[in-house]
Amino acid sequence: MTPDALAERVAGLGTGERLAVVGLTRDGVGEVLAGREIGRGVLLVAAEELRTARAVIDRLLDDLADLALARWPDWPGRDGSAPEVSGPWLKAAATFAAAGRPPRFRRAAPALEFAQLLQALDAGSVILVAEVDPASPARAAPVIEALEWCAGLGAACVAALPAQPPDAPPYDRILYGACAIDRVPMPAASRFIPPHSPPRSRAHPASAIERRVEAALAGDPELAGLFVGNAPVRVPGDGRQPWVDLLCREHRIVVELDGPEHQANPKFGDDRHRDYELMVAGYLVLRLTNAQVDHDLQRAVEKIRAVVRLRRPAPAGDPTR
Repeated sequence: MTPDALAERVAGLGTGERLAVVGLTRDGVGEVLAGREIGRGVLLVAAEELRTARAVIDRLLDDLADLALARWPDWPGRDGSAPEVSGPWLKAAATFAAAGRPPRFRRAAPALEFAQLLQALDAGSVILVAEVDPASPARAAPVIEALEWCAGLGAACVAALPAQPPDAPPYDRILYGACAIDRVPMPAASRFIPPHSPPRSRAHPASAIERRVEAALAGDPELAGLFVGNAPVRVPGDGRQPWVDLLCREHRIVVELDGPEHQANPKFGDDRHRDYELMVAGYLVLRLTNAQVDHDLQRAVEKIRAVVRLRRPAPAGDPTR
């Protein structure tokens, strides 16, 4: 399963549905979902070093109470319009939240507290993602039990297994319908460890914007190693090799980062001619202004990601490409 397909699958989880994902850690699943618009909130469940399901659930309730406090007073059903919201709980929780305290009531039944906290966050929206140790049944059992408990109360849950576990207890309770994430081969540049310090940035020394984009791409798991900065490109004709801001030779993509001087002639006209030369040479050119990058660097990275995905060969049998 591709990351995009995984995100779509997780986004479609219904009330009380569970999904096991093999090949990703909890944080890996989080990265996949964070990089895509799934329209739902995701909580990465903290279960490290917790030895019982009750301990996992208690920690989860603490986290949900903290999130509910952060969302106060924008709780769905706070006006009494949602029949699922308990009036007494809502009154007590509102008192706590108004005083800046998490609405956590340790004497309340955990099931009641869990259901009400989910309502405060929008129960149909939140997805819980927990990591299950594939090598230690003793460590895995309490997390699996806690996820089963949450699903039984209507939560959508994802069990992240970094590796394939044995088809034996307790894993057999979650492996039905599990999906395995496809491993995309890393480019050689990403797998090469230089003998000394990492290579210096190849961005133009006068361009802070180029250095910011180059650093952002280098730190992105999907885009790292694909682009080099301030690189020459051979174009048809007289043998010239114009230098471009960012170059992906593998997918024949050029990213140009334009300052305000590129908005007027002669640079504006020169840029259009260069785009033509690069297009004839088989390159797809994406132009971003320095102002766009400075205002929203992540949006600029996402535009570059979209172009890479456009140029990347489609998997065999993919009907959408």
